[in-house]
Amino acid sequence: MLAALAVTPGEPVPTETLVNRIWDGNPPNKARDDLYINVNRLRNRLQDIGADAQLVSRAGTYMLETNPWNVDYYRSGQLRAQARAIADSGDIQQAVRLLNEESALWRGEPLAGLPGSWAARTRKNMEDERLRGAIDRVQFELHLGRHADLVVELSDLVDGNPYNEKLVELLMTALYRSGRQVEALEVYRRVRQHLVNGFGTEAGRQLQELHGRILQGDASLFLPPGSGIGTGRPKNNLPRDTSTFTGRTGELARLLDMATPHKTAVTVLAIDGMAGVGKSALAVHLAHQLTGQYPDGQLHLKLYGHDPENAPREPLAALDLLLRILGIPAARIPEGLEERATLWRAELTRRKALVVLDGAAGHEQISHLLPGAPGCLVLITSRRRLTGLDDVQSLSLDALPPDDAASLFRRIVGHGRAREADAVATLMRLCGYLPMAIHLVGNRFRHRSSWQVSDLVARLSDSNRRLAEIRGDNREISAAFELSYQGLDRPHQEAFRLFGLHAGAEFGVEGSAALLEADRHTTERILDDLLDHHLIAEPRRGRYQFHDLIRDYARQLSADRPELERRAARARLLDFYLHTADRADRLLHPQRARPPIEISDPPGVLPRLETAEDARKWFTEELQNLIHLAGHAADEHWPRHAALLPGVLSEFLDASGHWMDAATLHKRAINAWDELGDEAGAARARGDLARVLWRTGDLDDALAQATQALAVQRSLDDQQAMADLLDLISMIHIYLSEFTISQEYGLLALQTRRTVGDRHGEAESLSHLGIAWWHLGDYPAAGERMREALAVFQEIGDLLGQQKALNNIGDVELRLGDPAVALQYFEQAMAIGPEMGPQHQAIWFNNVANVRQRLDDLTGANQYYRNAVKLYQEIGDRRGEADALTNIGSCYARMGRDGEAFIHYQKARNIAVEISERHIEAQALRHIGDVHQAAGRHDHALGNYARALELAGAIGDLYEQAKALDQMGLSLLGTNLVRAEKCWRQALALYARLGVPEADDIRARLDTVQAPDRTDSTA
Repeated sequence: MLAALAVTPGEPVPTETLVNRIWDGNPPNKARDDLYINVNRLRNRLQDIGADAQLVSRAGTYMLETNPWNVDYYRSGQLRAQARAIADSGDIQQAVRLLNEESALWRGEPLAGLPGSWAARTRKNMEDERLRGAIDRVQFELHLGRHADLVVELSDLVDGNPYNEKLVELLMTALYRSGRQVEALEVYRRVRQHLVNGFGTEAGRQLQELHGRILQGDASLFLPPGSGIGTGRPKNNLPRDTSTFTGRTGELARLLDMATPHKTAVTVLAIDGMAGVGKSALAVHLAHQLTGQYPDGQLHLKLYGHDPENAPREPLAALDLLLRILGIPAARIPEGLEERATLWRAELTRRKALVVLDGAAGHEQISHLLPGAPGCLVLITSRRRLTGLDDVQSLSLDALPPDDAASLFRRIVGHGRAREADAVATLMRLCGYLPMAIHLVGNRFRHRSSWQVSDLVARLSDSNRRLAEIRGDNREISAAFELSYQGLDRPHQEAFRLFGLHAGAEFGVEGSAALLEADRHTTERILDDLLDHHLIAEPRRGRYQFHDLIRDYARQLSADRPELERRAARARLLDFYLHTADRADRLLHPQRARPPIEISDPPGVLPRLETAEDARKWFTEELQNLIHLAGHAADEHWPRHAALLPGVLSEFLDASGHWMDAATLHKRAINAWDELGDEAGAARARGDLARVLWRTGDLDDALAQATQALAVQRSLDDQQAMADLLDLISMIHIYLSEFTISQEYGLLALQTRRTVGDRHGEAESLSHLGIAWWHLGDYPAAGERMREALAVFQEIGDLLGQQKALNNIGDVELRLGDPAVALQYFEQAMAIGPEMGPQHQAIWFNNVANVRQRLDDLTGANQYYRNAVKLYQEIGDRRGEADALTNIGSCYARMGRDGEAFIHYQKARNIAVEISERHIEAQALRHIGDVHQAAGRHDHALGNYARALELAGAIGDLYEQAKALDQMGLSLLGTNLVRAEKCWRQALALYARLGVPEADDIRARLDTVQAPDRTDSTA
């Protein structure tokens, strides 16, 4: 009855129709009475379970009153309609996402178990709609260039629907685009033979035409330019064009003529000229005019060829950013320069894109960034003539003609305030007709309502004054900055110069006070005044920054000050950050053992840091400054700060997932400690580096660094440091799947920590030992250690430690077959606070997803797994990523989507092999075997199971050995019952030893198997 009403939610169904649907045209004598009774029962049941739905009866009809989106069938139809509409608007990727969401709504057979002709007809219609959705999605994914990924899925669809010629067309197209022409033709031959033999008919006209085109090797069947993965909506990160852009008519005409596409080569235009001449503005203006001719993307990249803050962008980093702008996932971007250049060029071969490379230092910087095939346009700007590049059309840009310069000024200030034609002409000459200088002068004049143009001319006409106001190489730009600088009194000028010494991207009140040696009130007043003069900006409340060019000017001014004065100011700034970061670290991690940090003259103005949350917020806000300053200390020979800052930052960098930055800083800290001759400090830095390398999966180097540090700490008899390193080495061995060795180090760490009275460290060691026992299959011992760890964490009030322990205990309970209890532990971990770091949050997502999968909530599980993968990828946790990918694969397998499952298993295995993670590799191999088994490819399945069994045996993973043997038995069942039974008995012995619920399942299976011949012992 519920099904008969739910197919049309919110619509009345006549009683007679409902009777026919339920009793299939053969109702009992009192059908209406029975119907009424069942309606009441159903109505009460809906109320009892609190369903957002109710049964309504009126005027001889019944209706299920609910939000239609509560009904998966209705929601499925709406998602398909939305996907088609969005695809029509051009957003193919969003259409695919909607259809994936629609596909996830289907679980098993529609209306399963319902008898009758109405149920059969409706079931058939639903299956047809489900298939149409799958066909739509496949067509869209083919358009995105995912043909290789679709072959397995399409093969399965064709096997299930062998006479659906549309599916056959799609499979042939996917194979052909994947370079598998012979297989595509074989698909056609096989389908045609079925049609002729079974129905005496030929394939349809479209299928025949496709067959002919594949036979002829028709190139038009491949994706057209601009299609493929990562295209979707065209990428456009061009800076905005300005309404004040003036002149350049002749240059634009020449550039437009040069931009005519070549038939055989990529079109490359270079605009060179001096600083401030307007190269970038012209390139961006031209790019906006040409946007319509390059529909697949308009990309802009700063190369920092002549940037005072940033070193020229290396080609390797430039390619990384360009590929990310295109939407290429980080996992697909290779490490090597040539490989990245190859991928970049391959991505552009199917696009008509416009690329602006802004501020090139020279031809060496950009030669790898140029596309390799016609169809794209590249615009390069540089202060240098790029004579080292072949086949580049160049335009050297001069200053503006006098009339155009005057027109630009009038546009900036308004025609009403620029009527003094002679004065304007003189001012433009004094500005050198440079657009940047004109903009700066014009903007200031526009905000000074009492000034006349002649006032500006007077300021710039005195040659002595002009030399004072135009400084360095960029004298016209310096002159414009000097106008604002001279509007300040001496204390504000001094402050401006001192702020030029700040090496970070932005600064707050407290750091500024350290530079100025001023109190909070004075500092805040100076910052406010400079903000009013537009010499600094306030992008966020209480946070200030220079415009890039004004920062350059401030640093030129500060460079004129005596060296002792500059070093004293920088020492105050570095001391402020070191002192405050140390305070914040002690608030966040009070249990952490660290030596005291002495500051001879502590800063007088400090941020409010009273709680761990205050510390976390300060670290988050200042992190980029801290990283930058630590690097600056190493670069500018401040060895004490270069040594201490990374150590103070290590815990926060670790918890927040900034592992690449951390690795760089810790390596430089080792050098700084060596320079200072501090053996213990260098050992601590090696330990910090080893932890980061362990996180990122560089396990051999992590082990080497940790072992070297341990040898030093043993020689110094630092028991606390030894215990920390022993525990870290224990965890490294877990990631190396060397669980017994891990136990040995873990027990030594535990014993040492207990000796020195380190309760927090004791809990950490107990927790880590529990993980080692878990991998070795001793779940009771694992659970006991983890509960001991939880008790200690609770005793000392460590909430983060409690979160980790609860997560681990939940994992044990899940393995022992109690997902409900496991979920309680995971939910308790989330509720306890504080906010988890990205790695622990990813682990939590993965664990909860495991529970959801065990409870058959596959859609929910899949989403949680994907949340975990995203976090793992963001922080570079390769092991976690591989684990989550394996779990996504198992989720897809349970959905019956073996093709997608196979892809995820392969990805997981590849990562596991790269990082030498044999536990996850064994899991992935076993699951790959499951896919082969489901497809009836038992020889392939057995091969994968055998490799998984061998790996699991080598690392002592009893559970994985049992799972591999279990699945081997299933693949042997049809051909060798004796071997199958023997595998199952071996698996049973392991399951029973582990105490896991799989033992009951295999006992039941063995009870049903009677082997006719038990003499075969070849298993």
